[in-house]
Amino acid sequence: MTTSFFKKSTLNFLTLLSLSFALTAAGASVQAQTLQLNGTGIRYQASGPLYSAGLYLDKKLATTAEVLGSQGAKQLRFVMLRDASAAEMGDLLASGVVANASDDELSKLIPALFSLGKIFGEQKRLLAGDSFQIELQPAASTTISIQTKAQGEGVKHVFAQPELFGILLRIWLGNQPADDGLKRALLGKVN
Repeated sequence: MTTSFFKKSTLNFLTLLSLSFALTAAGASVQAQTLQLNGTGIRYQASGPLYSAGLYLDKKLATTAEVLGSQGAKQLRFVMLRDASAAEMGDLLASGVVANASDDELSKLIPALFSLGKIFGEQKRLLAGDSFQIELQPAASTTISIQTKAQGEGVKHVFAQPELFGILLRIWLGNQPADDGLKRALLGKVN
């Protein structure tokens, strides 16, 4: 019993330590616009913590409607807390998109969603410490960047559809979020 408690406490400490290093309150930037951390949290699955996530906005917002309705730049940052296959991450992203997007939205973005799947599929595996981010440059584009230990310089893809960001954001903030606790945390609410 003591060993189990110790292991759990150590895992929680390491997870929070990793999160604090990976997602700083200092902010982020999209093009020339400085963003501030709105909220940060951890995505859990049955096997434990999967990744830490941070939502950066031009100002603090507390609801999904406010975030989606905001006209400013936005950024989601993720840092893997354990290894995961590209197939696992692809399945999680795809199920999150399907659960939170209308048929009309999906049909308009099919090519972009296939490209997104290909980008993650080419990674084969994301390792603990690898990161990816999704950012919105309003009225211009959605950019996906993946930084892995193996690649060094990383992969960056710009999608001409700024509306893609809203669809992806709803994976975490939509009516059927990937993780309810993470949704609350990204919106700056204490769990």
